Amino acid sequence: MKPLLVSGLIGLASLVLAPSQVRAHAIESSLERLTSLSNSLRLESQFSSGQPASDAVVRLVPPDGGTPIELGRTDAAGSIVFTLPPQASRQWEVQVDGGPGHRDYLELPEPEATPSAPARVSRSHPYPRTEGWAYLPPLGVLAVAGLAGMLRPRRPS
Repeated sequence: MKPLLVSGLIGLASLVLAPSQVRAHAIESSLERLTSLSNSLRLESQFSSGQPASDAVVRLVPPDGGTPIELGRTDAAGSIVFTLPPQASRQWEVQVDGGPGHRDYLELPEPEATPSAPARVSRSHPYPRTEGWAYLPPLGVLAVAGLAGMLRPRRPS
């Protein structure tokens, strides 16, 4: 019975000591028109933690739900410079895909947009990233429930 008591106490301690919040991080991007190059745009993307969104796939998505056009991938600093294809219009969106749960959608800037006024419209919805500590409270609940079941009084048969 002593091993059960020890495991129950460990479970209870995990409930008390474990962090109560699971952190999530979103992807944040900015898009600006470059004046030095004709019809070129620079995209910079990073996670809310500040880490660059390196190797993220960048696509141009048509408004009618057609096939997206892949423009390339971000570099180690989370940026990419690209030129819009001729069929792209103001209604198209730029999609940054940094992996499962990390997508950002940006509107194309106005043709007259200056570098001092970057366009940024983020509609990303982050999924929570569960860290190792987040699993301790449920395990602690199970351990305490098991301990309570073992310690309840039994009727003699």
